[in-house]
Amino acid sequence: MRLIPQPLSSELLGGFSSVKDITERITVDGMNEEEYELTVSAENITVKASSDKGFYYATVTLKQMKLLYDRLPCVRINDRPRYPYRGFMIDCARHMFSLDELKKMISTAADLKFNKLHWHLSDDQGFRIELDNFPELTEKGSVRDCDNFRNLKNPSPYSGYYKKSEIREIIDFCAKKYIDVIPEFDMPGHQSAFLHTYPQFSCKGTAVEIKTKEGIFKDIVCAGNEEAKSTLKAILDEICELFYYDTVHIGGDEAPKNNWKSCEKCQRAMRENGINNEQDLQCHFINEMAEYLANKGKKCIVWNDCLKGDGLSRDITVQYWMGNKCKTAKAVNSGAEVIMSSFMPMYVDYPYGMHPLKAVYSYEPEDFSGLTQEGKKNILGVESPIWTEYIDTDERLEYMCFPRWFAVAETAWSKKENKDYKKFCFVLDNLAEKYRREGLTVADKAEWDPEPMQRLKRTLGFFI
Repeated sequence: MRLIPQPLSSELLGGFSSVKDITERITVDGMNEEEYELTVSAENITVKASSDKGFYYATVTLKQMKLLYDRLPCVRINDRPRYPYRGFMIDCARHMFSLDELKKMISTAADLKFNKLHWHLSDDQGFRIELDNFPELTEKGSVRDCDNFRNLKNPSPYSGYYKKSEIREIIDFCAKKYIDVIPEFDMPGHQSAFLHTYPQFSCKGTAVEIKTKEGIFKDIVCAGNEEAKSTLKAILDEICELFYYDTVHIGGDEAPKNNWKSCEKCQRAMRENGINNEQDLQCHFINEMAEYLANKGKKCIVWNDCLKGDGLSRDITVQYWMGNKCKTAKAVNSGAEVIMSSFMPMYVDYPYGMHPLKAVYSYEPEDFSGLTQEGKKNILGVESPIWTEYIDTDERLEYMCFPRWFAVAETAWSKKENKDYKKFCFVLDNLAEKYRREGLTVADKAEWDPEPMQRLKRTLGFFI
């Protein structure tokens, strides 16, 4: 039988069941913690699993079966995920979304067996985490003068942040759905909000404005400023206390080194540590932060931009999105774990003309140039980001993600050989309508895979 994501195996037993809910849970040894066996018979629905996670995913499968079938077919499903990391990322630094909307997105992702929410909460356009020890960062760093993004213009100030109580509410909501929440505090770049609050921590020590549009900006944290690094660590302390899961994302992407090249403190740090260039200085900076997190029992994720230099610790998980394929493959082949989030086509904030549904579905994380068979074993899984420079409404957020996150879910959970795009679309067409009736904005089928000329038109329209 076809479901989304497609189970590892299923066997139709013949006939239909009048039972609506699980009647027996059997705990067994020897199964993966997310593995389950679901048996629907005429008179019983039985689940075998070794952990609460396995039982939970069985209920998720049963929920979808009820959506798709008026009468439950008798079936035996044996199922477990392909990858342990099945992620979705929501950017709330550029534009925030209500707790209700976040819960709606999380609930839909949970229905698709995602298990990681990467929550992007700081960037050049705002800092969105309430901090007890740094109230000025929230007060000053959460407010920008206006919206001046390419397709979103608003002359009024934009402000807001999530209170600790609200963040805990989202964390607890996710926990009930076995979704880990991974906060991102990007550094040393994408730090205009931080540097606006503490301009003394930039290389020049001059005023830095919170950005009102998209882009890559030259003002980054001074890598030779010990007080700046101590402050970042103190902020990480509070973030780690709030987000109790074992992983923190510290970014590391898009950090221009122009100011480091002319900064006396940065150049001194390079000399004192025997560092050859500014890219290697970033590796040194990131390694220091990762080691600090490790001493607090936290794992660290960074974007693959950090591999532009040499010396990045292999204990740091790399999230691949663009460029540096050779260095990424080299790092992964030598033991670094990687999360695959290739810009083409996993970034769903871009139009369907640019990243159509079929391209998202066809994405194969192991088809990465230079990876050895041993290297492929270091792929933790996949993640699909939704960046929100160009998204400021709930409807637009949902429209861009769905149904593309249905496709991502199948890549993350299902074996490659079990995937079939035509059969996927057949199920998706039915399932999407069910979700629309429940209030989710899902792109119409006619928009999923535009014809070549329409793809070109929509892509150009997005950038012009």
